[in-house]
Amino acid sequence: MGRKPSTGIKNISGERKDQKGARWFMSIGVNYNSSAMRALMQLNRSGRDLEEIQSRMNSGLKVDSAKDNGAIFGMAQTLRSDIASLGVVTESLGHGISVTDVAYSAMESMTDLMLEMKEKALAAADPSLDSRSRAILNEDFEVLRNKIDVMVGNAEFNGINLLNGTTNGVSPITDVHGGQAVTVNDYDVKLGGADTQMTPSMKIDPFSDAKDSLSRIEQSLQDHALALNHFGGRVRTMETMRVLAVHTSDILEKNLGSLVDADLGRESAKLQAAQTRQQLSVQAMSIANQLPTFATQLFNR
Repeated sequence: MGRKPSTGIKNISGERKDQKGARWFMSIGVNYNSSAMRALMQLNRSGRDLEEIQSRMNSGLKVDSAKDNGAIFGMAQTLRSDIASLGVVTESLGHGISVTDVAYSAMESMTDLMLEMKEKALAAADPSLDSRSRAILNEDFEVLRNKIDVMVGNAEFNGINLLNGTTNGVSPITDVHGGQAVTVNDYDVKLGGADTQMTPSMKIDPFSDAKDSLSRIEQSLQDHALALNHFGGRVRTMETMRVLAVHTSDILEKNLGSLVDADLGRESAKLQAAQTRQQLSVQAMSIANQLPTFATQLFNR
């Protein structure tokens, strides 16, 4: 960095003789080295600039704290809070969609199964059908019936089942303040459940049971259609809300970046310029520190 600049007054004295040989003395005061002081100030300033630029390049942020820009930093913190909240909303809606999708798919499969059961019951309700044929149909019917509860039991996601009557539905949040939600109802459609007419003991043999089972299946199909419509509508709503939350989050991220992100290309150019200024300041310091020595040598001759 070179020698420190002179900051006081340096007395320079020397003995001289006139033409007659008489001796006399001279004394001169040299003011403190202002050039060196200016060079030192420039060096300190370039050092601070260099530190700030390197900090921005390391963090990737032009506003990293309230000290950089209090107003911008406050706005950025608000945006960060909203972005984090939208992430929670997106996650909540995603979970709600998954739970509801599983229930919807199970209901669709159960509806297909019930249509097969209806065919068996309708055939068994024919008065002209012989008892042996009705018994064969009943065996197939009971196999299909028992699959209902298996499907209901498998309609679970992350411990939540909307089809067995053990939950109160789900309510994913849809806004960053948690004050709004999409409510998805639950249904108890296991055999003997509150939202179905089908029972664990229903059969189609004898003839009277076939007619009763046929009526129960037809009513249950109508109930299932309502549940499917509810689940499908809620899934569409949640998907729309999730897309909106993701889109809003992307916009806020972009706005946040425009507020606080550093332009690394520009900062790189600034870094090179600051390094050059620092090198020039060091050279200026070195030259300025040598000026008093030159003056002393001049007057001591």
